Amino acid sequence: MATRRSVWSDEAVQELAAKFVAVADEVSRLQREQEADCKFFRGFCEQGHYGGRTKPSNTRQGIYAVTARGAFLASVNTRDADEVVKMLRKALAKFEALPRAERSGTAPAIDPGAIARFERHFPTDGLVLRAYTRDVARTKETPGWRGSAWNQDHAWFRRDEVLSFVPQAELGARGEMPAALLQRFVRAHFTDNVRGQTFSHLPENVAAATLTATCDALDGDYQLLLLEGSVRIERHGTWATRGYGPPSEQDLGYACKLLGAARFDRARGVFTAFQLLAIGERHGATEFNGRQDDFGPAPMGIAFELAPADAPRVAPSLQWVYGWK
Repeated sequence: MATRRSVWSDEAVQELAAKFVAVADEVSRLQREQEADCKFFRGFCEQGHYGGRTKPSNTRQGIYAVTARGAFLASVNTRDADEVVKMLRKALAKFEALPRAERSGTAPAIDPGAIARFERHFPTDGLVLRAYTRDVARTKETPGWRGSAWNQDHAWFRRDEVLSFVPQAELGARGEMPAALLQRFVRAHFTDNVRGQTFSHLPENVAAATLTATCDALDGDYQLLLLEGSVRIERHGTWATRGYGPPSEQDLGYACKLLGAARFDRARGVFTAFQLLAIGERHGATEFNGRQDDFGPAPMGIAFELAPADAPRVAPSLQWVYGWK
C-alpha cells in the first residue's frame, strides 16, 4: 500500500506504466517455492538490482520490467517515484531497441498447466471476505503516510466450513465457529499488517478466541445473524523489529472485541451479507511491519466484509496457514 500511494499514484509513473502490462504479485511465494512460475520469476530477478549478491539472501522485492518471454529490461526497489520513472524509461528504451522477434513469442514462456497457485482453491460456493486493517483514533498521531496507512487482505471459507457455524433457523439459536477453523482465521487475519508485512501467528499464540452467530431474525429463506466474540493474541520470543535489524527479546499482542451482522440464505447455503468488526489494542513490532518506533500499546481495527461476486480472486496473503492442498 505504501508503494501504491507514493509511486503508482504519480502522474509521470502512470503515463509510462500505460506502455507496459502491469502485474502485481505477493513475492513471498515467488522467491521461495520451486514451481514453474517461481523459477521463471527468479530467473530474471538475478539480472536486476539483487544480482551478484555476495551476502546470501532470498529476497526479490522490487519492480521489474521484462519482456513477455522473461528477458530482463530493468528493475529497482524504491518508494521514490522519480527513481521508478528513470527505471521505466530505461526499460522502454531497451525494449524498443530489441528486434521485433525478441519482444514477444508465439507461445507462453511457461506452461500455464504447470502452475499450481493457491487461487485454484478459491471457494466458489463458500465465503470470501475482504479484510481491512488500520490504526484507529489515538492520542499521539504518526506523521506522514504511516499515520494514515491501511492494508487489505482476503479471508476464505469453504462451504462445509460455513455450514459448521451457522445456527439453526430458530430465533435465539446459536452457532459457534469451530475451534480449529477459528484458530486458522485468527492466525492468518488478526495480524498487524497496517504498515507492512508481518508473520502469521503460531497456534500457541492464540491465547483466547470466540466467535458466535446468533439467529436474531428470520425473513423467508433468509436468516439474520448477530456476530459476537473476542480474540487475544500473546506472543513472546526473539525476532528483529526493523528491517534486517538484530533480533532481541520481544512481546507482541492484540486483544479485541468482535461485533457484526450477517444475512444467510438457507435455500442456497450462502451468505448474502457479512460484516464483522474487530476493535482492540495492539502492541509490539515485527521486522517488516513498520512499527519499529511505535510499539504501543495503541488501538487497531480490522473490518471484514463480504467480497463482491465479481471481485478478483486474490488469495489470502498468509495462505500457508490454511493447510489446503
